[in-house]
Amino acid sequence: MPDTFIKNALIYDGTGAPPYRGDLMLRQGVVAKIGRIPADDGGQVTDAGGLAIAPGFINTHSHMDLELFRDPSLPASIRQGITTECLGQDGSSVTPVTDILLDELADNMAPLAGLLDRPYFWRGFADYMAAVDKAGADVRFVSLVGHGTIRMNVMGNDNREPSPAELEAMKALLAECMEQGAKGLSYGLIYPPGSYGKTGELVELAKVAAKYDGIVMIHMRDEKDRLLESIDEVLEIMRQSGVRLQISHFKVVGPANWGTLRRGLERVEELRAQGFEVTFDQYPWTATSTGLKICVPGWAYEGGEQAFQRRLEDPDLYRKILEETNREIAVRGGGGKDIMIASVATDECAWMAGKRLDEIAAKLDLTPGDAALHILRRDGPAVVVVYFCLCEDDVAEAMRSPRQCLCTDGILGAHPHPRAYSSFPRFLGRYVREKKLMPLETAIHKITMEPARRLRLWDRGIIREGMDADLVLFDPERIADVNSYERPGLFPVGIEKVWVRGELKFSAE
Repeated sequence: MPDTFIKNALIYDGTGAPPYRGDLMLRQGVVAKIGRIPADDGGQVTDAGGLAIAPGFINTHSHMDLELFRDPSLPASIRQGITTECLGQDGSSVTPVTDILLDELADNMAPLAGLLDRPYFWRGFADYMAAVDKAGADVRFVSLVGHGTIRMNVMGNDNREPSPAELEAMKALLAECMEQGAKGLSYGLIYPPGSYGKTGELVELAKVAAKYDGIVMIHMRDEKDRLLESIDEVLEIMRQSGVRLQISHFKVVGPANWGTLRRGLERVEELRAQGFEVTFDQYPWTATSTGLKICVPGWAYEGGEQAFQRRLEDPDLYRKILEETNREIAVRGGGGKDIMIASVATDECAWMAGKRLDEIAAKLDLTPGDAALHILRRDGPAVVVVYFCLCEDDVAEAMRSPRQCLCTDGILGAHPHPRAYSSFPRFLGRYVREKKLMPLETAIHKITMEPARRLRLWDRGIIREGMDADLVLFDPERIADVNSYERPGLFPVGIEKVWVRGELKFSAE
């Protein structure tokens, strides 16, 4: 690879310090020199023209676990400046897996990572990461291991507490994954079977992650009216285990609960004052996105997807499931008007993508709850939806916190949430440049050096000689999202070039 010279750049080094003007020389994948550098005859020269250059953006919450095999070029990521993504989120990692567990784990992963056109071709954590490396994706990846996946390996989809032997088996499997390079553990406490775990079980596994200086990232048990109670559980896990902890996509759901997020932030600061490391990530949007199945009570999925399908055929159980599903749709989705179908699995339901659940229900002559169960009966767990249930004031309040870093939480599909394509440009354009919530150097720190520190990625996240040359050249005056919930697949503007380990992966020219 020839040397690359980036001339006349405004360098935001990732530390939060004010920018400075200079040149960079990239050699063999690292930043070899910073200063005023004459270009060698054999090098490639980019004139930055005074635009900003920053370390590559680090996405602390990604669901590209399978997408990297489907399309290794990953344009949705690289074109918004992301050079590193952290997989294995929400308690749901695609590894470890056994031959017996293949179909069941694929069903469990479908709402968050989609489907693969072949059975999972790895088994242990190291096998999966080797497959990731072999895929040759344009973006770099690290991964957590999911508590739900660990639980499935030992207990299946049983809704019960583990026996002492089963708990030890889970801890041993987690330790094995940590030895093989996992950056920590994730919990998804709204997703079966992880949601079946009690606090004591979560503490014991967190102790294993802490032993390896891993981080725990946690989708809390409730982000609605029990938000503060759920935060208390998170903080208890941290108190008892001593683990470093990050709350995933920190938010509060539903109009009746808007405003309580501030009290949650206060609790985070109380624990910080006591010496505990608790942080959170966030996506810069007022809608969430995940599987339609979260509207269904967790007990309905005891035993897995096939057990759920059988319960739908029992009239008494169906009525009970429907009652609880309608209640969740009322809180989270405004009775269906605030739920948009993003992607489905069958041609039969393909017409639903991009439409609201109340509209679909009317066309099917069903109630919204019946329509949701109708879709899940036909398309199973792969149905992904967008929930319009957040508040702009809460988004801004969380963003101002020094504990915040950014994520996409992106799930691709037929009609995905726009966050998968433009969360980082939206943050830098709408919230930093336009709303002036923080200086640009602070924002860059939050998406580069700070997430690198949390994930213990000591080779990136800062522009220094000898560090990996993961870099983003962008125009601070133009960078912005231009997509929408109606047209989510439009790429952002203002990202000019992206290098990963010194190799140019995207150029707007």
